[in-house]
Amino acid sequence: MSDFGSILKSLRSEKGFSQEAFASKIGVHVTNLSKYERNLSVPSLEVAKRMAEVLEISLDRLVHGENKAQDTLEDTDLLTLFNKAQKLSKKQKETVKDFLSAFVLKADLTQKLAQ
Repeated sequence: MSDFGSILKSLRSEKGFSQEAFASKIGVHVTNLSKYERNLSVPSLEVAKRMAEVLEISLDRLVHGENKAQDTLEDTDLLTLFNKAQKLSKKQKETVKDFLSAFVLKADLTQKLAQ
């Protein structure tokens, strides 16, 4: 995580946020944000999650500078949908999971019956 500060600064700048505006959006003092960007301090997981949400990126990308989920999923449309689904209510997420589980189960059964 030694590059965290430079990754954070780069992503914040790409989104066009000043330090003051970004600090306000994530609920920290600008001094703390400056310390994070200079690798003098590490944010709590809660603050890091708020950073990722405001920057509209995954925690993987914020911490590592890359999106490991994107490396795993080849279908970027599907990845985008999964990212959007994370913002749904708990009940809506459960419905999405149930639907996806049923669809995958049907596909598996269809494949096994075809053999």
